[in-house]
Amino acid sequence: RGRLLCGPGLRRCAAGLLVTKCGLLRHRQAGGGAAAGGAYWVDSQQKRYVPVKGDHVIGIVTAKAGDVFKVDVGGSEQASLSYLAFEGATKRNRPNVQVGDLIYGQFLVANKDMEPEMVCIDSSGRSSGMGIIGQDGFLFKVSLGLIRK
Repeated sequence: RGRLLCGPGLRRCAAGLLVTKCGLLRHRQAGGGAAAGGAYWVDSQQKRYVPVKGDHVIGIVTAKAGDVFKVDVGGSEQASLSYLAFEGATKRNRPNVQVGDLIYGQFLVANKDMEPEMVCIDSSGRSSGMGIIGQDGFLFKVSLGLIRK
């Protein structure tokens, strides 16, 4: 039996899966055929992004508060980003992040009871393209439905 992943709008419980949002139930099969499991999620017309652990996002740095940057990712709460969450960053070698910079990162903690936490490194400590986005670029706000396509 394959591994079943629950995406946004679904939650595991003792009886099976619990639907937490209204919308269309979507499914994507895993690469190993029907017995390999897959992913299920609920497609809904929501206005605000809800952070999910592991999601890759682009955000705008809105504040510096000691050792932490506050990043607006379009959710109900701003995400926190430690200066140590960059490749090669140490207490002496801090990244040059300014208010207004665009950051490409990944959610390490995304829980309805806690503030979202971002990192700009993968599990092996490499940046893998994440970090500060250069000055020569554009940021477009689009609907969540378009992002999922």
